[in-house]
Amino acid sequence: MVGLFPKLTVILGALALSACVAGGGDSGKATGPNPVTGATIEVTSLDAPVGKPATKPGAKPAPVTPVEKPGVAAPPADPDAPLTPLADAPKPAAVAEAEAPAAAVVPPVEKPAAQLLCEKRGNSWMQAGKSGSYACVKRLSDGGKRCTSAKQCQGDCLARSNTCAPISPLFGCNDILQDNGGQVTLCLD
Repeated sequence: MVGLFPKLTVILGALALSACVAGGGDSGKATGPNPVTGATIEVTSLDAPVGKPATKPGAKPAPVTPVEKPGVAAPPADPDAPLTPLADAPKPAAVAEAEAPAAAVVPPVEKPAAQLLCEKRGNSWMQAGKSGSYACVKRLSDGGKRCTSAKQCQGDCLARSNTCAPISPLFGCNDILQDNGGQVTLCLD
């Protein structure tokens, strides 16, 4: 019983392979009726014998394209002319660009003073707002704490959730609670 599984696997594999080549014969072709239209279907094997092209009878064979050999240019139109080594042959534009010396390394752009000061204080310099300009964004330690007025937060008190804002400044339009607890809409671009 222990050796049965490997033998069964081999037998099933052989059956599957034999189904792939069934009807191939010596010609490598099989015919049969089309179940939809009723017309005859001709099937040609992809693994036709070497030396026999797998083309339809009467079809013209595809033209043979010469293969370039490494180190030698394509043969000249005149068969008696000598071959030109590739080193002397003209190079395609893509190859010439790839072999061109690399462009000078661009020095890194210096950071503006505002960014240096922002990062020195432990804040983040990032793009913010609709304009896409950069701003210094500060993470607030009391973000998410319950509040009823701006006095209870380091930044703004958010009116919808009655919690302190996690960052400052808040970009976009936000409903906030003022120091007196009154609600206003603050919009920053």
